[in-house]
Amino acid sequence: MDPIVALTGYLQQTMSPDAAVRKPAEEYLKSVEGQQGFGILLLTLLGNEANAGDPTQAAVKVAAAITFKNYIKRNWKVVRPTSKSQIQT
Repeated sequence: MDPIVALTGYLQQTMSPDAAVRKPAEEYLKSVEGQQGFGILLLTLLGNEANAGDPTQAAVKVAAAITFKNYIKRNWKVVRPTSKSQIQT
């Protein structure tokens, strides 16, 4: 299956009011976020202009944006300077 199609399906499931559908999709996305290219796939979905007027596609973009935000929050390593000599002006 095409990774974009699969990712779209999981993102749609994360918007379900049914916890039995939503929770497994959220857990799956969290489990695969460490795989190479995950962030790029989310950005590809966000940049996709196909079906721009489709409300379902707009909802998927919102879910992709939130998932990307969470991905960055969990995986972006911030290196803080430990001494004044490491701070550049």
